[in-house]
Amino acid sequence: MSPTKAVYNARHWTVESEDQPPPPFFSRSHANSASVPTGSASKEPTESEKDDGVFKAPPPPPKVTKCVTVPTDPYQDTVTTLKCHKTHKELYTVVQHVKHFNDVVEFGENQEFTDDFEYLTTGLKSGQPLNTRCLSVISLATRCAMPSFRMHLRARGKVAKVFKTLNDAPQLPNLALCTAALMYILSRDRLNMDLDRSCLDLMIRLLELDQDQGAGTGPDSSVQFSAKELAKIKEKIRKLCDTVHNKHLDLQNITTGHLAMETLLSLTSKRAGDWFKEELRLLGGLDHIVDKVKECVDNLNRDDQEENLVSSLWGAERCLRVLESVTVHNPENQSYLIAYKDSSLIVSSAKALRRCEQMIQRYSREINSDGGMVGKAVEDCMRAIIGVLLNLTHDNEWGSTKTGEQEDLIVTALNCVLRVPQYLPQEQRFDIRVLGLGLLINLVEYSARNRYFLMEMEMEGGQGPCDSTVMLSEQHQDLSSSGGPLSAIAALVQLFLQRERAAVLAEAQTDDLIKEAPKPALDQSGEWQETGGEIQWVANDNASDKQEEGKEKNDEEDEQLDLNKALQHAGKHMEDSIVASYTAVLLGCLCQGSPMNVTTVRENLPKGDFSIMTEMLKKFLNFMNLTCDVGTAGQKPISRIIDYLEHC
Repeated sequence: MSPTKAVYNARHWTVESEDQPPPPFFSRSHANSASVPTGSASKEPTESEKDDGVFKAPPPPPKVTKCVTVPTDPYQDTVTTLKCHKTHKELYTVVQHVKHFNDVVEFGENQEFTDDFEYLTTGLKSGQPLNTRCLSVISLATRCAMPSFRMHLRARGKVAKVFKTLNDAPQLPNLALCTAALMYILSRDRLNMDLDRSCLDLMIRLLELDQDQGAGTGPDSSVQFSAKELAKIKEKIRKLCDTVHNKHLDLQNITTGHLAMETLLSLTSKRAGDWFKEELRLLGGLDHIVDKVKECVDNLNRDDQEENLVSSLWGAERCLRVLESVTVHNPENQSYLIAYKDSSLIVSSAKALRRCEQMIQRYSREINSDGGMVGKAVEDCMRAIIGVLLNLTHDNEWGSTKTGEQEDLIVTALNCVLRVPQYLPQEQRFDIRVLGLGLLINLVEYSARNRYFLMEMEMEGGQGPCDSTVMLSEQHQDLSSSGGPLSAIAALVQLFLQRERAAVLAEAQTDDLIKEAPKPALDQSGEWQETGGEIQWVANDNASDKQEEGKEKNDEEDEQLDLNKALQHAGKHMEDSIVASYTAVLLGCLCQGSPMNVTTVRENLPKGDFSIMTEMLKKFLNFMNLTCDVGTAGQKPISRIIDYLEHC
């Protein structure tokens, strides 16, 4: 064999037919043979010989030669290599950089998505006919219904490119409807929609198209669709939206403005970035949301049908959630919303809160089993309303004054603390009470007018806190049960005393459970016995082992029950302590700068002593110092109230 030729090993798949014998097989032991005996070619191969062509023994390892290269430079290292002559190894092909199966599949999927996107975006350009552009937008929205395709667009930053191409959509009502549908589909993810300022501007311009512009309308009616074609487009959009999460979308009201509003409401400042708060105000998005809140609140006062009530409550609640998000730690948005259309948001919020207070008694899920959906919608809307008002009144004298001027708002906020909780499920009472107390604190902290109004307020029928389970002292029990008028201050002092005593009781019960540590179980798997002068451990039989296992299991269950009880008491103690602390902060705000108010509050406290309030506030301040950053809003006012009450 020539040294320049490689040894070729035949494989069974290279045989073209059964009549044609395979090429001669050269084993390594016969590598230097010049020929193969001719007699073996005409002999019919046996079954074992056939199998040897397919299942052959692995070849021996190739012969390698160790080569050591001594460097000429004394500072270089010696290089050792292993070399194998080509006559000692089989002929093979080296394929480098072989991709994994998953990589190949992913590459194919990405290539498919890229091809689809490039093809569809070609039909979006302004030079294409209107029907082609609309069809391309609907087709792209259909592809975007797949989460993997949406992720592909986000990963490559192509969302902004699409909407830049569709920037003229508001001028063409039919294209605007399709574009709004595409935006709605893209907003179905919990992730960021990758909006920029131009995309948000397009969304708000689509939002202005509130009225359904049908066929033959628009700047150029000659390029618009007929009524039949428009109905087909809406049906496609309806079916498309039905394939994604559309809890709040009215499928029977498929309009450009409705789809754009639902898209905007699904976005929050956390998902769209901090710039979203400012751009939403500068581009007029806040105006549309506030107007939507007003519309929903007006519908609440006009319609009593449960289905319409739920729709209006949910619409207002979702708008208020966005407003709550964009006003957190944003004084510019707070001031803008306070001033917009003569405090339209505050007026609408006050009306909605008053209306919700009336409806919660009728549709209470705690009292009326038929409350159901309406009761849940009322509860959610109340929390959203108070959340927005908390942001507008936080450290803002203007916002506090404007809010306190609304009809019956302070009374409604006080009722949220004292009366509304009894109509809510047990797990919801703490939230609404703390929200109400927080709103009252904001209202009276910087507004002398609001402090005076709250001090002069009286509760109807002399009714104080309604869902309390802790007994009052005999003096306050008589005051609470009397039919005479009960001042707001007396009712708040009652609430403080109730929650303070409940917190002390829960803390004592928790301490008792913790002190009752379980005794270590004795090893009863056997016993020591003395036999032949030696002491040996003798194991018990299996029956006793099973009994011990059952006993250990029961002990573990008892320990788990004790732990659950301790956690429940600790949670109850925390809730009661927070409510008592918030109430003490509210009473302290009323006392500051007014000796008359100090006297009024002192008269309702046991023995006229403020120490019970200051002790609770000190514990609350220590808790805030442990769990919050230093300088967090609320710590300085609490310290100031403690110092004032200790020296008044």
